Amino acid sequence: MVTLLIVSEPDIASTIQGDALLARGGWSEREDVEGGSVWQHECEDVWLWWLRESFLMEDELDVRFTKGNEVGVDEVIFLSRHFAASGRPSLTIHVIGVPGEMPHGERAEHGGVKGVVMLPNPRFASWYRMMCEAAHRHELVPEFELTIETTHHGPCLSVPTMFIEIGSSKTHWNRRDAAEAWADVIVTGLGLDGSEGVGNWELLTPEMRKDAKIMIGIGGGHYAPRHTDVLRKTECWAGHQLANYALEMHKPDDDNWNPETGVVPEGAWNHAIRVSVESTRLAFPGGTVMVHLDRKSFKGWQRRVIKRLLNELDVDVGRTRDFE
Repeated sequence: MVTLLIVSEPDIASTIQGDALLARGGWSEREDVEGGSVWQHECEDVWLWWLRESFLMEDELDVRFTKGNEVGVDEVIFLSRHFAASGRPSLTIHVIGVPGEMPHGERAEHGGVKGVVMLPNPRFASWYRMMCEAAHRHELVPEFELTIETTHHGPCLSVPTMFIEIGSSKTHWNRRDAAEAWADVIVTGLGLDGSEGVGNWELLTPEMRKDAKIMIGIGGGHYAPRHTDVLRKTECWAGHQLANYALEMHKPDDDNWNPETGVVPEGAWNHAIRVSVESTRLAFPGGTVMVHLDRKSFKGWQRRVIKRLLNELDVDVGRTRDFE
């Protein structure tokens, strides 16, 4: 497993995480790639690439890194900042893509391609739980919110990817204690301390994979509190999380329309769910992909239509206890 960590020079929340990680030791500097500094860790096949520009609009960074030093990349983790209008300090983590925007195929405002999602990094759920533990250790709670985010923005890559972030304004992006919390997660999560790491799907036997539950969250707001609750209360894995804003759905005008048998409603919802299920299944071969539905965020006819599609895709809908 070759892991590529990417830092963006213009992003102080990214560089402060990179600095905290390098300060833990065990890194050797290698040849630059595309003008960006590169380090390799002595314990695991983990590389750190310090880009000189922002990475949201920089597609195929995994492929470009491989071309630059002939090291094949299996997963990418971006160290980044998070912005929120609330300004509330936070640690966040999410997988990426632009599932609910149209027209499909166009470049999205914040990177990526409309209608396209990237492979979710299997470490997503376990690293969220580790993030919570690290935040308490570093006494960031209750000042900091500890959240996941739903799938959003770019760039486009070919391997499983996720963002780990410090938010939510410039007064928090340079918080050393937040960076140290993330450094704890990275060191333990990638086995840089000599352990086997956390969240590596490749280490599971076929029997373990068959028993594993992978949650796709559908519905709710951008910070997905009900889906987050499942991650806190269970040891499930997680793929894409879709907010209501990515699930635009237009009810047919026919008064006799039946959501379970009638024409399928127009809107981005159908495609968004399909690509998210497909992508999550590819990221978790041999696992059991299930959906957790934020029921209260939908009208009754919307829930029925979504369940109709999930039945077609052979995906079960579960409550929290079903993911244990």
